[in-house]
Amino acid sequence: ARPRPQRSPEPESGRQPTRVRPTSVSLRSTLALTAAEESAQAVVLIAEDHEDSRDALRVLLEAVGYRVALAANGREAVEAACAVHPDLILMDMMMPEVDGFEATRALRRTAEFRQVPILAVTAMAGSRERALEAGCNDAIAKPIDMRRFLQQIHQWIRREPRVES
Repeated sequence: ARPRPQRSPEPESGRQPTRVRPTSVSLRSTLALTAAEESAQAVVLIAEDHEDSRDALRVLLEAVGYRVALAANGREAVEAACAVHPDLILMDMMMPEVDGFEATRALRRTAEFRQVPILAVTAMAGSRERALEAGCNDAIAKPIDMRRFLQQIHQWIRREPRVES
């Protein structure tokens, strides 16, 4: 008789161990290759009041080569946009001091930011329509699907090449 392979012991919690299915191509390599030229020079402004979310977005965008600027509220977002002239702005809609809706409207009132893509990042039901009315070009729903998120960023940055004067 053949010896039977030993089974690994069950975790103490009684739950089955989580199994991760490998993918043939990693998320980073897939999108980094397609976005390499645009991301090498592109600046993304992240306006997000939750530090953990802001840091997670920063790490993800930097991992595929984008340069990142950060703002913790709408007031800081407007100030940072004027200082760094981003190629794209990720705008949380619910922030303290000045919310994302008002910050977007303020940016759109200036000629410099009428063509810069602003993508709303929100978990609120119905806020997509409000964000578009405020001047956002698109909306990204939370929780974020990383692959789709990076594809959207790349598509919006590619859409309107910026010419520096």
